[in-house]
Amino acid sequence: MDFQYPNMLYLLLLVPLLLILFREAVRRNNAMREQFAKWAVLQQLLPDFAPKRNALKFGLLLGAYVLLVIAFANPRIGSVTRKVKREGVDIYIALDISRSMWAKDVKPNGIDRLEKARLFALKMIDELKGNRIGLIFFAGEAFLQMPLTLDNNAPLLFLNEGLGDFEIMQGTAFEEVLGLAAKTGKDPKDEDQRNKQRALIILSDGEDHDKKGTNAAKAAKKNGVTTFCIAVGSEKGAIVPETRNELSEAKDKNGKTVISSSDKKWLKDIAQAGSGKFFDIENGNAIIGQLKKEFNRMQKEEFETNMFDEYESFFQLFVFLALGLLITEFLISYRKEPKTEENKNIEIKKALEIEEF
Repeated sequence: MDFQYPNMLYLLLLVPLLLILFREAVRRNNAMREQFAKWAVLQQLLPDFAPKRNALKFGLLLGAYVLLVIAFANPRIGSVTRKVKREGVDIYIALDISRSMWAKDVKPNGIDRLEKARLFALKMIDELKGNRIGLIFFAGEAFLQMPLTLDNNAPLLFLNEGLGDFEIMQGTAFEEVLGLAAKTGKDPKDEDQRNKQRALIILSDGEDHDKKGTNAAKAAKKNGVTTFCIAVGSEKGAIVPETRNELSEAKDKNGKTVISSSDKKWLKDIAQAGSGKFFDIENGNAIIGQLKKEFNRMQKEEFETNMFDEYESFFQLFVFLALGLLITEFLISYRKEPKTEENKNIEIKKALEIEEF
């Protein structure tokens, strides 16, 4: 047996103090009675008063206090020990943070592509619990924002507060993203690690300036990475602001307003080359359902095996016993049972004999 909250047991250190205080209170009460009148006389004045029950009532209250302290500490017994195996897929979510993602041509109106992608990533992470998830941010270059982890709260920390302006080279480096997902966390000397299947989900508008993504997707597939692409934005396009969340318009070298269009065809080509699937972010929750089906077809990996002790708490027993003591204490009265006339005469006679003596 152990206690879930053992620190609560320190409250039992008050028991000796309570005993000392009770003893001192009894001593003072006795002294006050002696000043008023002798005990034999007090018995005649208050024939139904039973002060000796003080100790009994205090003992019941103290016992209830001890039982409640033990109940608050939650005593428990380990009943079952079992093994839990967690299986899932390694999933990298790659988020395009290039300036073209600042264009506002997504629903609902008023948010830009980057915010739409961020919100979708948050929902996707919540729905994909049980898998290891990592984050990759990219524009003209790619970097690992967070390695693979089973802690679903970790990627949320990077996404919940929004995304600021990253001081990185502009562009869209799909080749770097795919290479990073294929190599990160793998041991090239380990055959199992080399063949381990992973999923890469790219959230982007598809604007790529070097067009090397398809070859990189094929190479990544050989290393066990299946690529899924989710297009953000419209093919019609929208104006790219100079700075995010402002109405200013970005200008190119010729002074023309920069307009960004989502290259969905290019994203489809990458997904096909990576043996994955293409989705449009406007399809919403249906995308997550499709991704789950795809992941179920992939080879699962056992991430960890934990030993869990299931405990059976029995604090209720102590609460029930404490309640019984409190009810008993409440029912015990300081008044004695009514006495017959014969018993009263005998006690009066004894009291008089004591006074004469």
